[in-house]
Amino acid sequence: MSNATSNTLDKVSGDFESELLAELQNGKETAVSTIESSKKEARAAVTKILEGSVKQAESLHRQIIGTAELETRNAQLKTLEKAVVEVFDSAVKELQAESGSRYEKALVNLIKEGIDAIGPKAKVSCNLKDRKAVASAISKLGGQSKLVLEEKSLDTIGGVIMTNSDGSVGFDNTFEARLERMRPSLRMEISAILASN
Repeated sequence: MSNATSNTLDKVSGDFESELLAELQNGKETAVSTIESSKKEARAAVTKILEGSVKQAESLHRQIIGTAELETRNAQLKTLEKAVVEVFDSAVKELQAESGSRYEKALVNLIKEGIDAIGPKAKVSCNLKDRKAVASAISKLGGQSKLVLEEKSLDTIGGVIMTNSDGSVGFDNTFEARLERMRPSLRMEISAILASN
């Protein structure tokens, strides 16, 4: 092989090597740029996913807290209602067992309240057990009013129902009705007691 051929081959080989190295350098730079771009995109995607996860966790946390608060409130209301029912049941038992002069005074007061609501001319209804005591109370109030004791007995634990002479206006002053009217204020009192403990 001649010197000229060898030089030409060396030159071509050197040029090819330079081009190949330049292409490799370009490829390396492109690859590094692509990797850097991919890293930035991956970081952005990870950040977005993390932010979404944080928001989702906060939303779930609020939902769990809200549900727990609602369950607590419902439990408090059930406890309150149970306490009110227990107080009413206890009051009913005491009222059913009550008799004597204190009971008769209570019936007189119930009838007086009825007179205030209905007027002095009224019909009075009571249960069979209270009939004698109500008749006695009516006779004690005889001068003040014209009350008539109805023949038909009520199905009640005690107290009276009074109506005007034509029956168009009535006043339920039975123990059950009075307790029912007291229920809202009793709920508030029990609620205050439970809140303070």
